[in-house]
Order: sequence, then structure tokens, then C-alpha cells
Amino acid sequence: MTDETLWLTRDQLRAWMKLVAVMELLPAALDQQLQRDADLTHFDYMVVAMLSETDGRTLRMSALAAATNASLPRLSHVVSRLEKRGLVTRCPSVDDRRATDVRLTDAGYDAIVAAAPDHVRTARRFVIDALDDDQVGQLDGITRALLERLDPEGRFAALTYPREEDDPALCEARLTGAEAGAAGAGSAGGAAADPTGVLFREVTASDTALLRHATLAAMNWQAPTFTDAELDRPDFAHYFADFDPSRDHGVVAVDGDGPVGVAWVRFLPADDQGYGFVSEDVPELTLAVEPRGRGRGIGSALLTRLLAAGRTADWAGVSLSVEDGNTGARILYERVGFRTVGRNGDSDTMLVRFRPAPGGALVHQ
Repeated sequence: MTDETLWLTRDQLRAWMKLVAVMELLPAALDQQLQRDADLTHFDYMVVAMLSETDGRTLRMSALAAATNASLPRLSHVVSRLEKRGLVTRCPSVDDRRATDVRLTDAGYDAIVAAAPDHVRTARRFVIDALDDDQVGQLDGITRALLERLDPEGRFAALTYPREEDDPALCEARLTGAEAGAAGAGSAGGAAADPTGVLFREVTASDTALLRHATLAAMNWQAPTFTDAELDRPDFAHYFADFDPSRDHGVVAVDGDGPVGVAWVRFLPADDQGYGFVSEDVPELTLAVEPRGRGRGIGSALLTRLLAAGRTADWAGVSLSVEDGNTGARILYERVGFRTVGRNGDSDTMLVRFRPAPGGALVHQ
């Protein structure tokens, strides 16, 4: 029998063993500091930090488990311990009474605020301050490549990528000469730079091919189930055909290799409903990010811009459809305020509402 094992080279083995050493030593160092200074394990800190970064400081147990890479039994044990300390509470989900939400209390928020400075100092001591700026950039690229293998759904990226709106300094558009040239060529309205390293422009009526491609990518998020030819079906084509910028709206993210992501909404009539249809005054969202753009916060940035445009334009809200199993997308949507309002086959209909529905309560503001 031939041994077909592809053994590591000397250089590969050296790099691998150093990574193993870091994986063994760093968690212990983080745990030791947090337990000493904040009476929290590093996993406790991750749970509380994840909740502190979400809209309403609340997540469904299943979403929190996915975001922290924990089994439900392990998470339940940790949440019970944090609940006894008054840092979190559990209650039935407002969207599905069979599910459980975990909410960060004011005491829990105070705990994470108090623990964060020493935790950051520890991160600097053992990692960041050991590297120069170029090495930090290399570390970002290396860990991104590894996460594409370990976390292809982007569960961690959806919650842990810094939100630009939280830090005004991150919101400043810094155009280099090359970027300024690309902005001028991007569209008639120009394009805006962003800390994610891409430029953003509005979707135009000439972007049909791009929207078609993105529709197929969104449909095939898990596996290549659908073909391009099937997009001509009316229940698919209405997502990308005859895009009208005077009514519809979208945002394209562009890097040096072209479009890397796009998010757009269509106002669909009741007799031509999409899979996430709520009402005629609520447009339906589609979002797709190319593989090379995942883990860079591009999906979050696209959503932020699109929802801001919707509030400015006084839309009633935005709806979407998310399939079972698409955990990364669900976490991202819940983070910006979407809540489950219905069920369509094997998908949930989610809604973020900007103003009260006629005769109804305000879902999100």
C-alpha cells in the first residue's frame, strides 16, 4: 500500500508547532487575567461581549451558541451561572415562544465595561504589542484565511467585526489618489471609501447582470442548488429584473477586482410577492458578498448604508427571507434589528420596521 500522506515540510512543521503553542498558551493567559481581575472566564467574557454588541443586548440562545462556537448544553450552563450573578436574564423569545432569548442586564453591561480595559491590555501585551503594523496586517490576512476554512458561514465575523458607526474615527473616508480615481469612474454619483478597504456606490439600472449574479449567489448560499437558467422564473426574476432607482435602492461594494458585494431592496406588489414579503410599503432585501470579501465586515457595511437610506427615505421598514441553517446571516440581521415575523416553507420572514404599521406597534426604531 502506497503512503499518500502529504507530510509537512520542515518550514510548515515549524510554523504549525508555533501555532499549536500559541493555541495552548494564549487561552490560559486570557483566562488567568480575566478570572483574577473580573471573576470571569474568557468564555464568560465572550458571551457577555457578544450580547453587548447586539441590538437590544439580546440574542436567541441558538444564535448565541453559534456566535460563541458553543454547544447548547455548555452555553446553558454558562448562562445559568451568569444569570445567578445578575449579569444576564433569560426569557421566552418575543418572536417564537418556544425559543429562549438571553438579555444582558445593566449589571452585565457594567461588568463588561469594567473588564474591557484590562482585557485589552492583556491582548496588547501578548499579541498586538509584539507585532509591528505590517505584522498586524499579516496576522489579519492569515487569520482571515484560516477562518474561511474553520468558520465558512462567518458566524464570528458577523458579530465581532468592529462596527464603523461605533467609532467616528473609523467612519472617516480616506481616499488615496488611486481610490479617488476609482471613485470618479465608479458611477455618475461617485463612490465613498470605507475602512473595510472597499468603495461604495449606488446600484443603477445598468446593474442587471450584477444583481442577477448576486441573486444566484444568495440562493446558492449553501450549495449550487440552482442554475442561472432557473433565474428566469418569475418568482426569482423579480428580484433583479427592471431595477428602478427612482423606487428601488441598492448599494454596491467595489474593490480593486470589481464588485465584491451588493445589497438592494425591491418594492414588490401583493400579486407578485417575494419569499420575504410583508406588505407593499415594505421593500424586500437581498444581500450577497463574494467569497473574497467575507470576514471583512462588508456585509455589515452594506446593510448599515442601505438601512440608513431607508430611514432617510421614510420607508416603512425592510423585510427579508432567511433559510434554516443560514446562521451567519441570521446573526448579522438580528444584530441590526431584524426580528422574525413569519414563516414561509423552510425560511423565516424577518422584518426591521422604521415606523409603526397601520394599527400596529412599532417593531424597531
